[in-house]
Amino acid sequence: MVQPVIMRIVILLLAPAVCLAQTCDTASAHKRYAFVLGNGTYASLLTAPTAEADAKAMQGALEGAGFLVTPLKNRAMQDLFYSDQKNFVDKIKPGDVVFLYYSGHIVQGPEGLDDDFILPSDFNPSREVTSALSLGRFLDDLSTHNPSLTIVMIEGPHPVDKEILGSRPGGLIVPDLSNNGKILFAMAAQPGQVAVTESGSATSLFTRTVAELLGKPGLSLSELFKQAKQDVANQPGRSQVPFFEDLSGDSGAFCFHEAIVTPPPPPPPPPKPEIKIETRIETVPIPSNKTDHEEYVRIAHGTFKMGCVPSDSRCKPEEKPQHEVTLSKDFYLGRNEVKVSSFRLFREERKIKKSLPSAPSDYDSWKIGELPQVRVTWEDANTYCEWAGGRLPTEAEWEYAARAGASGEIYPLNSENSRDKANFDGKKGNDIYLGVAPVRMFEPNNFRLYDMSGNVWEWVSDFYSPTYYAESPAVDPKGPTTGKEHVVRGGSFESDWKDHLRLSLRFLPPKSENLNVGFRCALDDTPATNQRLK
Repeated sequence: MVQPVIMRIVILLLAPAVCLAQTCDTASAHKRYAFVLGNGTYASLLTAPTAEADAKAMQGALEGAGFLVTPLKNRAMQDLFYSDQKNFVDKIKPGDVVFLYYSGHIVQGPEGLDDDFILPSDFNPSREVTSALSLGRFLDDLSTHNPSLTIVMIEGPHPVDKEILGSRPGGLIVPDLSNNGKILFAMAAQPGQVAVTESGSATSLFTRTVAELLGKPGLSLSELFKQAKQDVANQPGRSQVPFFEDLSGDSGAFCFHEAIVTPPPPPPPPPKPEIKIETRIETVPIPSNKTDHEEYVRIAHGTFKMGCVPSDSRCKPEEKPQHEVTLSKDFYLGRNEVKVSSFRLFREERKIKKSLPSAPSDYDSWKIGELPQVRVTWEDANTYCEWAGGRLPTEAEWEYAARAGASGEIYPLNSENSRDKANFDGKKGNDIYLGVAPVRMFEPNNFRLYDMSGNVWEWVSDFYSPTYYAESPAVDPKGPTTGKEHVVRGGSFESDWKDHLRLSLRFLPPKSENLNVGFRCALDDTPATNQRLK
Protein backbone atom coordinates (compact mmCIF):
# COMPACT_ATOMS: atom_id res chain seq x y z
CA MET A 1 0.00 0.00 0.00
CA VAL A 2 2.90 2.41 0.61
CA GLN A 3 4.31 2.47 -2.91
CA PRO A 4 1.07 3.55 -4.72
CA VAL A 5 0.56 6.37 -2.19
CA ILE A 6 4.07 7.69 -2.82
CA MET A 7 3.52 7.55 -6.59
CA ARG A 8 0.32 9.57 -6.27
CA ILE A 9 2.08 12.25 -4.23
CA VAL A 10 4.84 12.56 -6.84
CA ILE A 11 2.31 12.95 -9.67
CA LEU A 12 0.40 15.57 -7.68
CA LEU A 13 3.57 17.59 -7.04
CA LEU A 14 4.70 17.41 -10.64
CA ALA A 15 1.34 18.31 -12.20
CA PRO A 16 1.32 22.02 -11.17
CA ALA A 17 4.86 22.45 -12.47
CA VAL A 18 3.86 21.05 -15.85
CA CYS A 19 0.81 23.30 -15.97
CA LEU A 20 2.81 26.41 -15.05
CA ALA A 21 5.39 25.63 -17.74
CA GLN A 22 2.81 26.07 -20.50
CA THR A 23 2.94 29.41 -22.32
CA CYS A 24 0.34 31.34 -24.26
CA ASP A 25 1.84 32.02 -27.70
CA THR A 26 0.01 34.73 -29.63
CA ALA A 27 2.41 34.42 -32.60
CA SER A 28 2.99 38.18 -32.50
CA ALA A 29 6.04 37.92 -34.78
CA HIS A 30 3.87 36.90 -37.74
CA LYS A 31 0.74 38.24 -39.37
CA ARG A 32 -2.69 36.69 -39.02
CA TYR A 33 -4.92 36.32 -42.06
CA ALA A 34 -8.53 35.10 -42.24
CA PHE A 35 -10.59 34.05 -45.26
CA VAL A 36 -14.26 34.40 -44.20
CA LEU A 37 -16.92 33.32 -46.69
CA GLY A 38 -20.70 33.21 -46.21
CA ASN A 39 -22.75 31.85 -49.11
CA GLY A 40 -26.41 32.32 -48.25
CA THR A 41 -28.18 33.16 -51.52
CA TYR A 42 -28.17 30.50 -54.26
CA ALA A 43 -29.56 30.65 -57.76
CA SER A 44 -30.56 26.96 -57.90
CA LEU A 45 -30.39 25.73 -54.30
CA LEU A 46 -32.19 26.29 -51.01
CA THR A 47 -31.13 29.46 -49.18
CA ALA A 48 -28.65 29.06 -46.32
CA PRO A 49 -30.43 31.58 -44.04
CA THR A 50 -27.72 32.23 -41.43
CA ALA A 51 -24.63 32.08 -43.65
CA GLU A 52 -24.15 35.82 -44.19
CA ALA A 53 -24.75 36.67 -40.52
CA ASP A 54 -22.42 33.81 -39.51
CA ALA A 55 -19.64 35.24 -41.67
CA LYS A 56 -20.18 38.75 -40.27
CA ALA A 57 -20.03 37.46 -36.67
CA MET A 58 -16.78 35.60 -37.35
CA GLN A 59 -15.33 38.61 -39.17
CA GLY A 60 -15.87 40.79 -36.09
CA ALA A 61 -14.46 38.18 -33.69
CA LEU A 62 -11.36 37.55 -35.82
CA GLU A 63 -10.69 41.24 -36.41
CA GLY A 64 -10.87 41.70 -32.65
CA ALA A 65 -8.19 38.99 -32.35
CA GLY A 66 -5.84 40.81 -34.73
CA PHE A 67 -6.62 38.99 -37.98
CA LEU A 68 -6.55 40.76 -41.34
CA VAL A 69 -9.89 39.48 -42.65
CA THR A 70 -10.90 38.95 -46.28
CA PRO A 71 -14.74 39.06 -45.92
CA LEU A 72 -16.73 37.51 -48.77
CA LYS A 73 -20.38 36.61 -49.33
CA ASN A 74 -22.46 34.96 -52.05
CA ARG A 75 -19.46 34.35 -54.28
CA ALA A 76 -19.92 32.79 -57.70
CA MET A 77 -17.77 30.08 -59.29
CA GLN A 78 -15.69 32.48 -61.37
CA ASP A 79 -14.81 34.66 -58.37
CA LEU A 80 -13.86 31.79 -56.08
CA PHE A 81 -11.69 30.01 -58.61
CA TYR A 82 -9.86 32.85 -60.30
CA SER A 83 -9.61 35.76 -57.88
CA ASP A 84 -10.79 35.31 -54.29
CA GLN A 85 -8.85 32.14 -53.51
CA LYS A 86 -5.68 33.12 -55.38
CA ASN A 87 -5.54 36.65 -54.00
CA PHE A 88 -5.85 35.39 -50.46
CA VAL A 89 -3.29 32.60 -50.77
CA ASP A 90 -0.76 34.96 -52.35
CA LYS A 91 -0.78 37.11 -49.18
CA ILE A 92 0.47 34.30 -46.96
CA LYS A 93 4.14 34.29 -45.97
CA PRO A 94 6.06 31.56 -44.11
CA GLY A 95 5.20 31.62 -40.43
CA ASP A 96 1.85 33.43 -40.77
CA VAL A 97 -1.29 32.18 -39.02
CA VAL A 98 -4.28 31.43 -41.28
CA PHE A 99 -7.96 31.06 -40.33
CA LEU A 100 -10.26 29.68 -43.07
CA TYR A 101 -13.99 30.02 -42.24
CA TYR A 102 -16.97 28.99 -44.38
CA SER A 103 -20.74 29.02 -43.78
CA GLY A 104 -23.12 27.86 -46.48
CA HIS A 105 -23.75 24.75 -48.54
CA ILE A 106 -20.91 22.26 -48.66
CA VAL A 107 -21.09 18.58 -49.64
CA GLN A 108 -18.91 15.49 -49.64
CA GLY A 109 -17.24 14.46 -52.88
CA PRO A 110 -17.77 11.21 -54.81
CA GLU A 111 -16.81 7.75 -53.57
CA GLY A 112 -13.05 7.27 -53.50
CA LEU A 113 -12.28 10.99 -53.22
CA ASP A 114 -11.71 12.08 -49.62
CA ASP A 115 -12.65 15.70 -50.12
CA ASP A 116 -15.47 18.19 -49.52
CA PHE A 117 -16.68 20.81 -51.99
CA ILE A 118 -17.84 24.38 -51.26
CA LEU A 119 -20.84 25.22 -53.46
CA PRO A 120 -20.66 28.70 -55.03
CA SER A 121 -23.80 30.83 -55.17
CA ASP A 122 -24.32 30.06 -58.89
CA PHE A 123 -23.68 26.32 -58.61
CA ASN A 124 -25.79 24.18 -60.96
CA PRO A 125 -26.73 20.91 -59.20
CA SER A 126 -26.86 19.11 -62.55
CA ARG A 127 -23.10 19.59 -62.88
CA GLU A 128 -20.58 17.24 -61.29
CA VAL A 129 -19.81 18.20 -57.70
CA THR A 130 -16.09 18.21 -58.55
CA SER A 131 -16.66 21.37 -60.58
CA ALA A 132 -17.24 23.24 -57.28
CA LEU A 133 -14.46 24.55 -55.01
CA SER A 134 -12.35 21.72 -53.58
CA LEU A 135 -11.65 22.28 -49.89
CA GLY A 136 -8.68 19.90 -50.02
CA ARG A 137 -7.12 21.77 -52.92
CA PHE A 138 -7.61 25.11 -51.17
CA LEU A 139 -5.75 23.75 -48.14
CA ASP A 140 -3.00 22.28 -50.31
CA ASP A 141 -2.49 25.68 -51.98
CA LEU A 142 -2.25 27.32 -48.57
CA SER A 143 0.28 24.77 -47.32
CA THR A 144 2.72 25.63 -50.13
CA HIS A 145 3.15 29.05 -48.46
CA ASN A 146 4.25 27.39 -45.17
CA PRO A 147 1.99 29.05 -42.60
CA SER A 148 2.96 28.28 -39.00
CA LEU A 149 -0.63 27.31 -38.19
CA THR A 150 -3.81 26.81 -40.22
CA ILE A 151 -7.26 26.81 -38.60
CA VAL A 152 -10.23 25.58 -40.65
CA MET A 153 -13.80 26.03 -39.41
CA ILE A 154 -16.84 24.84 -41.37
CA GLU A 155 -20.32 25.93 -40.25
CA GLY A 156 -22.14 22.99 -41.75
CA PRO A 157 -23.06 20.90 -43.47
CA HIS A 158 -26.75 21.83 -43.61
CA PRO A 159 -29.31 19.92 -45.71
CA VAL A 160 -29.30 20.68 -49.44
CA ASP A 161 -32.72 20.55 -51.10
CA LYS A 162 -31.51 18.94 -54.36
CA GLU A 163 -29.36 15.97 -55.26
CA ILE A 164 -25.86 17.12 -56.20
CA LEU A 165 -24.47 15.04 -59.05
CA GLY A 166 -21.60 12.86 -57.87
CA SER A 167 -21.78 13.82 -54.20
CA ARG A 168 -22.29 11.38 -51.35
CA PRO A 169 -25.32 11.98 -49.08
CA GLY A 170 -25.14 12.95 -45.43
CA GLY A 171 -22.42 14.96 -43.79
CA LEU A 172 -18.83 15.76 -44.61
CA ILE A 173 -15.63 13.77 -44.60
CA VAL A 174 -12.42 14.99 -43.01
CA PRO A 175 -9.92 15.55 -45.84
CA ASP A 176 -6.46 14.02 -45.67
CA LEU A 177 -4.61 16.64 -43.61
CA SER A 178 -1.30 14.81 -43.22
CA ASN A 179 0.50 17.05 -45.73
CA ASN A 180 -0.91 20.37 -44.54
CA GLY A 181 1.52 21.15 -41.74
CA LYS A 182 0.20 22.26 -38.38
CA ILE A 183 -3.57 22.42 -38.79
CA LEU A 184 -6.76 22.32 -36.73
CA PHE A 185 -9.90 21.24 -38.62
CA ALA A 186 -13.34 21.90 -37.09
CA MET A 187 -16.92 21.58 -38.30
CA ALA A 188 -20.36 21.96 -36.78
CA ALA A 189 -21.24 18.24 -36.93
CA GLN A 190 -19.52 14.89 -36.68
CA PRO A 191 -18.27 13.27 -39.94
CA GLY A 192 -21.23 11.88 -41.89
CA GLN A 193 -23.79 13.96 -39.96
CA VAL A 194 -25.51 17.29 -40.66
CA ALA A 195 -25.71 20.30 -38.37
CA VAL A 196 -28.96 21.25 -36.67
CA THR A 197 -30.67 24.27 -38.24
CA GLU A 198 -32.08 26.58 -35.55
CA SER A 199 -35.46 28.14 -36.12
CA GLY A 200 -35.59 31.91 -35.78
CA SER A 201 -31.92 32.39 -34.91
CA ALA A 202 -29.85 34.93 -36.83
CA THR A 203 -26.62 32.93 -36.50
CA SER A 204 -25.73 29.25 -36.24
CA LEU A 205 -25.07 27.77 -32.80
CA PHE A 206 -21.51 26.53 -33.43
CA THR A 207 -20.42 29.80 -35.04
CA ARG A 208 -22.05 31.87 -32.31
CA THR A 209 -20.33 29.83 -29.62
CA VAL A 210 -16.87 30.01 -31.20
CA ALA A 211 -17.20 33.76 -31.90
CA GLU A 212 -18.01 34.41 -28.24
CA LEU A 213 -15.11 32.26 -26.99
CA LEU A 214 -12.70 34.01 -29.36
CA GLY A 215 -12.95 37.10 -27.18
CA LYS A 216 -11.80 35.36 -24.00
CA PRO A 217 -8.20 36.24 -23.06
CA GLY A 218 -5.71 33.45 -22.45
CA LEU A 219 -7.89 30.73 -24.00
CA SER A 220 -5.72 28.51 -26.19
CA LEU A 221 -6.81 27.18 -29.57
CA SER A 222 -7.37 23.61 -28.41
CA GLU A 223 -9.14 24.79 -25.23
CA LEU A 224 -11.42 27.03 -27.29
CA PHE A 225 -12.67 24.31 -29.62
CA LYS A 226 -12.96 21.78 -26.81
CA GLN A 227 -15.11 24.25 -24.86
CA ALA A 228 -17.20 25.10 -27.93
CA LYS A 229 -17.84 21.42 -28.61
CA GLN A 230 -19.00 20.84 -25.03
CA ASP A 231 -21.19 23.98 -24.95
CA VAL A 232 -22.98 23.02 -28.18
CA ALA A 233 -23.42 19.37 -27.16
CA ASN A 234 -24.90 20.44 -23.80
CA GLN A 235 -27.72 22.49 -25.33
CA PRO A 236 -31.10 21.11 -24.11
CA GLY A 237 -32.85 18.76 -26.53
CA ARG A 238 -30.00 18.90 -29.02
CA SER A 239 -28.19 15.97 -30.65
CA GLN A 240 -25.60 18.09 -32.48
CA VAL A 241 -22.00 17.43 -31.45
CA PRO A 242 -19.32 19.48 -33.25
CA PHE A 243 -16.10 17.86 -34.45
CA PHE A 244 -12.52 19.01 -34.41
CA GLU A 245 -9.22 17.33 -35.18
CA ASP A 246 -6.03 18.96 -33.92
CA LEU A 247 -2.94 18.05 -35.97
CA SER A 248 -1.02 21.17 -35.06
CA GLY A 249 1.21 19.66 -32.39
CA ASP A 250 1.69 22.72 -30.22
CA SER A 251 -1.52 24.63 -31.04
CA GLY A 252 -2.55 24.13 -27.42
CA ALA A 253 -0.18 27.02 -26.68
CA PHE A 254 -1.57 29.37 -29.37
CA CYS A 255 -3.93 32.03 -27.99
CA PHE A 256 -6.08 34.54 -29.82
CA HIS A 257 -5.64 37.05 -26.98
CA GLU A 258 -2.97 37.42 -24.30
CA ALA A 259 -3.93 36.06 -20.89
CA ILE A 260 -4.81 38.64 -18.25
CA VAL A 261 -2.19 38.39 -15.54
CA THR A 262 -3.76 38.08 -12.12
CA PRO A 263 -2.04 37.75 -8.77
CA PRO A 264 -1.58 34.18 -7.55
CA PRO A 265 -4.43 32.85 -5.42
CA PRO A 266 -3.94 32.83 -1.65
CA PRO A 267 -2.67 29.58 -0.15
CA PRO A 268 -5.37 27.03 0.65
CA PRO A 269 -6.84 27.13 4.14
CA PRO A 270 -5.44 24.73 6.70
CA PRO A 271 -6.89 21.21 6.63
CA LYS A 272 -10.29 20.82 8.20
CA PRO A 273 -10.82 18.35 11.03
CA GLU A 274 -12.32 15.78 8.68
CA ILE A 275 -8.92 15.39 7.04
CA LYS A 276 -7.65 13.89 10.28
CA ILE A 277 -10.58 11.52 10.24
CA GLU A 278 -9.71 10.52 6.68
CA THR A 279 -6.08 9.93 7.68
CA ARG A 280 -7.28 7.61 10.41
CA ILE A 281 -9.52 5.77 7.96
CA GLU A 282 -6.65 5.41 5.46
CA THR A 283 -4.78 3.22 7.98
CA VAL A 284 -7.52 0.59 7.72
CA PRO A 285 -6.48 -1.94 5.06
CA ILE A 286 -8.48 -1.75 1.84
CA PRO A 287 -8.54 -5.02 -0.11
CA SER A 288 -7.31 -5.40 -3.67
CA ASN A 289 -9.01 -7.60 -6.26
CA LYS A 290 -6.80 -10.52 -7.33
CA THR A 291 -8.25 -10.32 -10.85
CA ASP A 292 -8.09 -6.67 -11.88
CA HIS A 293 -5.76 -5.40 -9.09
CA GLU A 294 -8.08 -2.50 -8.30
CA GLU A 295 -8.93 -1.65 -4.67
CA TYR A 296 -12.50 -2.15 -3.46
CA VAL A 297 -14.13 -0.45 -0.46
CA ARG A 298 -16.74 -2.24 1.62
CA ILE A 299 -19.96 -0.18 1.73
CA ALA A 300 -22.28 -0.95 4.66
CA HIS A 301 -25.99 -1.35 3.98
CA GLY A 302 -28.30 1.50 4.96
CA THR A 303 -31.19 3.81 4.13
CA PHE A 304 -30.95 7.21 2.43
CA LYS A 305 -33.01 9.72 0.47
CA MET A 306 -32.37 9.43 -3.27
CA GLY A 307 -33.02 12.06 -5.92
CA CYS A 308 -33.75 15.79 -5.99
CA VAL A 309 -33.22 17.71 -2.76
CA PRO A 310 -36.32 19.95 -2.47
CA SER A 311 -34.22 23.12 -2.05
CA ASP A 312 -32.33 22.45 -5.32
CA SER A 313 -33.69 24.80 -8.01
CA ARG A 314 -31.65 23.09 -10.75
CA CYS A 315 -33.33 19.70 -10.50
CA LYS A 316 -34.56 18.08 -13.70
CA PRO A 317 -37.94 16.22 -13.82
CA GLU A 318 -36.18 12.84 -14.03
CA GLU A 319 -34.55 13.50 -10.62
CA LYS A 320 -37.94 13.73 -8.89
CA PRO A 321 -39.45 12.85 -6.54
CA GLN A 322 -36.91 12.49 -3.75
CA HIS A 323 -37.68 9.13 -2.17
CA GLU A 324 -36.36 6.92 0.58
CA VAL A 325 -34.31 3.90 -0.52
CA THR A 326 -32.97 1.04 1.56
CA LEU A 327 -29.99 -1.02 0.45
CA SER A 328 -30.41 -4.22 2.43
CA LYS A 329 -26.99 -5.76 1.84
CA ASP A 330 -23.37 -4.70 2.14
CA PHE A 331 -21.41 -4.47 -1.11
CA TYR A 332 -17.96 -3.52 -2.36
CA LEU A 333 -17.33 -0.63 -4.75
CA GLY A 334 -14.23 0.21 -6.76
CA ARG A 335 -12.24 2.84 -4.91
CA ASN A 336 -11.55 4.72 -8.14
CA GLU A 337 -12.67 4.70 -11.76
CA VAL A 338 -11.23 1.69 -13.60
CA LYS A 339 -7.77 2.58 -14.88
CA VAL A 340 -6.38 2.18 -18.39
CA SER A 341 -3.85 -0.34 -17.05
CA SER A 342 -6.62 -2.50 -15.53
CA PHE A 343 -8.68 -2.41 -18.70
CA ARG A 344 -5.59 -3.38 -20.69
CA LEU A 345 -5.09 -6.40 -18.38
CA PHE A 346 -8.73 -7.41 -18.92
CA ARG A 347 -8.36 -7.29 -22.72
CA GLU A 348 -5.11 -9.27 -22.59
CA GLU A 349 -6.48 -12.01 -20.33
CA ARG A 350 -9.71 -12.26 -22.34
CA LYS A 351 -7.66 -12.21 -25.59
CA ILE A 352 -9.89 -9.49 -27.05
CA LYS A 353 -8.79 -8.77 -30.61
CA LYS A 354 -11.19 -5.92 -31.37
CA SER A 355 -9.28 -2.65 -31.41
CA LEU A 356 -10.03 0.06 -28.90
CA PRO A 357 -11.40 3.37 -30.20
CA SER A 358 -8.72 5.95 -30.89
CA ALA A 359 -7.36 7.38 -27.65
CA PRO A 360 -7.91 11.03 -26.62
CA SER A 361 -4.80 13.11 -27.26
CA ASP A 362 -3.79 13.30 -23.58
CA TYR A 363 -3.87 9.48 -23.26
CA ASP A 364 -0.80 8.98 -25.51
CA SER A 365 -2.35 6.07 -27.45
CA TRP A 366 -3.65 4.39 -24.26
CA LYS A 367 -0.13 4.25 -22.76
CA ILE A 368 -0.84 6.20 -19.54
CA GLY A 369 -2.06 3.51 -17.17
CA GLU A 370 -3.12 5.76 -14.26
CA LEU A 371 -5.76 7.61 -16.27
CA PRO A 372 -9.40 6.43 -16.09
CA GLN A 373 -10.48 4.25 -19.01
CA VAL A 374 -12.87 6.13 -21.33
CA ARG A 375 -14.52 5.62 -24.72
CA VAL A 376 -15.92 2.37 -23.39
CA THR A 377 -19.43 1.14 -24.16
CA TRP A 378 -21.85 0.04 -21.46
CA GLU A 379 -21.58 -3.53 -22.73
CA ASP A 380 -17.77 -3.56 -22.50
CA ALA A 381 -17.86 -1.99 -19.03
CA ASN A 382 -20.34 -4.61 -17.85
CA THR A 383 -18.23 -7.43 -19.32
CA TYR A 384 -15.16 -6.09 -17.53
CA CYS A 385 -17.01 -6.05 -14.20
CA GLU A 386 -18.20 -9.64 -14.71
CA TRP A 387 -14.57 -10.62 -15.39
CA ALA A 388 -13.55 -8.87 -12.17
CA GLY A 389 -16.13 -10.91 -10.24
CA GLY A 390 -18.86 -8.29 -10.04
CA ARG A 391 -21.16 -6.03 -12.01
CA LEU A 392 -21.85 -2.38 -12.65
CA PRO A 393 -23.39 -0.70 -9.59
CA THR A 394 -27.08 0.11 -9.57
CA GLU A 395 -27.98 3.75 -9.71
CA ALA A 396 -29.14 3.58 -6.09
CA GLU A 397 -25.82 2.05 -4.96
CA TRP A 398 -23.91 4.71 -6.88
CA GLU A 399 -25.80 7.65 -5.35
CA TYR A 400 -25.67 6.11 -1.86
CA ALA A 401 -21.88 5.81 -2.18
CA ALA A 402 -21.54 9.33 -3.64
CA ARG A 403 -23.52 10.83 -0.76
CA ALA A 404 -21.23 8.92 1.64
CA GLY A 405 -23.62 8.94 4.58
CA ALA A 406 -24.66 12.60 4.28
CA SER A 407 -28.32 13.64 4.31
CA GLY A 408 -30.09 16.28 2.22
CA GLU A 409 -27.02 17.57 0.40
CA ILE A 410 -27.15 19.08 -3.10
CA TYR A 411 -23.38 19.03 -3.62
CA PRO A 412 -20.68 16.81 -2.09
CA LEU A 413 -19.68 18.11 1.36
CA ASN A 414 -22.88 20.19 1.28
CA SER A 415 -21.07 23.09 -0.36
CA GLU A 416 -20.59 24.58 -3.80
CA ASN A 417 -16.95 24.93 -2.73
CA SER A 418 -16.63 21.20 -3.28
CA ARG A 419 -16.16 22.15 -6.95
CA ASP A 420 -12.60 23.10 -5.85
CA LYS A 421 -12.02 19.46 -4.96
CA ALA A 422 -13.24 17.79 -8.17
CA ASN A 423 -12.19 17.80 -11.83
CA PHE A 424 -14.74 19.82 -13.81
CA ASP A 425 -14.51 22.26 -16.71
CA GLY A 426 -11.76 24.86 -16.22
CA LYS A 427 -9.48 25.26 -13.23
CA LYS A 428 -10.42 26.15 -9.65
CA GLY A 429 -8.90 25.42 -6.28
CA ASN A 430 -7.29 21.98 -6.27
CA ASP A 431 -8.51 21.40 -9.82
CA ILE A 432 -5.36 22.25 -11.79
CA TYR A 433 -6.36 20.10 -14.77
CA LEU A 434 -7.82 21.39 -18.05
CA GLY A 435 -8.28 17.80 -19.20
CA VAL A 436 -8.60 14.41 -17.58
CA ALA A 437 -6.67 13.71 -14.36
CA PRO A 438 -5.04 10.49 -13.16
CA VAL A 439 -7.23 8.66 -10.65
CA ARG A 440 -7.00 9.64 -6.96
CA MET A 441 -5.72 13.18 -7.54
CA PHE A 442 -8.47 14.69 -5.35
CA GLU A 443 -9.63 14.06 -1.79
CA PRO A 444 -11.74 10.93 -1.21
CA ASN A 445 -15.22 11.22 0.24
CA ASN A 446 -16.19 9.91 3.67
CA PHE A 447 -16.60 6.39 2.22
CA ARG A 448 -12.93 6.57 1.02
CA LEU A 449 -14.00 6.69 -2.65
CA TYR A 450 -12.24 8.88 -5.19
CA ASP A 451 -13.71 10.94 -8.06
CA MET A 452 -17.35 10.13 -7.45
CA SER A 453 -17.85 13.68 -8.73
CA GLY A 454 -15.98 14.82 -11.83
CA ASN A 455 -13.07 13.52 -13.93
CA VAL A 456 -15.14 11.13 -16.11
CA TRP A 457 -18.79 10.10 -16.22
CA GLU A 458 -19.53 6.61 -14.87
CA TRP A 459 -21.86 3.96 -16.27
CA VAL A 460 -24.39 2.38 -13.91
CA SER A 461 -26.41 -0.76 -14.54
CA ASP A 462 -29.86 0.89 -14.74
CA PHE A 463 -31.76 1.57 -17.92
CA TYR A 464 -32.83 5.21 -18.19
CA SER A 465 -36.46 6.16 -17.54
CA PRO A 466 -37.53 9.73 -16.76
CA THR A 467 -40.45 8.49 -14.64
CA TYR A 468 -38.82 5.58 -12.79
CA TYR A 469 -38.41 7.38 -9.45
CA ALA A 470 -42.20 7.66 -9.09
CA GLU A 471 -42.54 3.86 -9.17
CA SER A 472 -39.15 2.71 -7.89
CA PRO A 473 -39.14 -0.04 -5.21
CA ALA A 474 -38.18 1.19 -1.75
CA VAL A 475 -35.73 -1.68 -1.18
CA ASP A 476 -32.78 -2.54 -3.46
CA PRO A 477 -34.09 -0.87 -6.65
CA LYS A 478 -32.38 -2.09 -9.81
CA GLY A 479 -33.92 0.24 -12.38
CA PRO A 480 -36.41 -0.49 -15.17
CA THR A 481 -36.40 -4.03 -16.51
CA THR A 482 -36.17 -2.85 -20.13
CA GLY A 483 -34.93 0.20 -21.98
CA LYS A 484 -32.75 1.51 -24.78
CA GLU A 485 -30.11 3.62 -23.02
CA HIS A 486 -28.26 3.42 -19.72
CA VAL A 487 -27.59 6.17 -17.22
CA VAL A 488 -24.23 7.80 -16.48
CA ARG A 489 -23.55 9.65 -13.24
CA GLY A 490 -21.04 12.03 -11.69
CA GLY A 491 -19.95 14.53 -14.36
CA SER A 492 -16.61 14.87 -16.17
CA PHE A 493 -13.71 17.23 -16.69
CA GLU A 494 -15.67 18.88 -19.53
CA SER A 495 -18.83 19.37 -17.44
CA ASP A 496 -20.37 22.57 -16.13
CA TRP A 497 -20.09 22.09 -12.37
CA LYS A 498 -23.22 24.11 -11.55
CA ASP A 499 -25.39 21.36 -13.07
CA HIS A 500 -23.18 18.29 -13.05
CA LEU A 501 -21.61 18.47 -9.57
CA ARG A 502 -25.06 17.94 -8.09
CA LEU A 503 -25.38 14.51 -6.45
CA SER A 504 -28.86 13.79 -7.81
CA LEU A 505 -28.04 14.47 -11.49
CA ARG A 506 -28.94 11.67 -13.92
CA PHE A 507 -27.54 11.95 -17.45
CA LEU A 508 -27.71 10.32 -20.87
CA PRO A 509 -24.50 10.69 -22.91
CA PRO A 510 -24.91 11.98 -26.50
CA LYS A 511 -25.76 9.02 -28.72
CA SER A 512 -22.93 9.84 -31.12
CA GLU A 513 -20.10 9.45 -28.61
CA ASN A 514 -19.08 8.35 -25.12
CA LEU A 515 -15.74 10.17 -25.11
CA ASN A 516 -15.65 11.03 -21.41
CA VAL A 517 -17.51 8.02 -19.99
CA GLY A 518 -15.76 5.50 -17.73
CA PHE A 519 -16.96 3.23 -14.93
CA ARG A 520 -16.22 1.47 -11.65
CA CYS A 521 -17.42 -1.96 -10.54
CA ALA A 522 -19.50 -3.27 -7.62
CA LEU A 523 -18.98 -6.69 -6.01
CA ASP A 524 -21.63 -8.42 -3.92
CA ASP A 525 -20.59 -9.33 -0.37
CA THR A 526 -20.31 -13.11 -0.79
CA PRO A 527 -17.79 -15.78 0.25
CA ALA A 528 -16.53 -15.89 -3.33
CA THR A 529 -15.92 -12.13 -3.28
CA ASN A 530 -14.09 -12.36 0.04
CA GLN A 531 -11.84 -15.05 -1.46
CA ARG A 532 -11.16 -12.81 -4.46
CA LEU A 533 -10.25 -9.75 -2.36
CA LYS A 534 -6.94 -9.84 -0.53
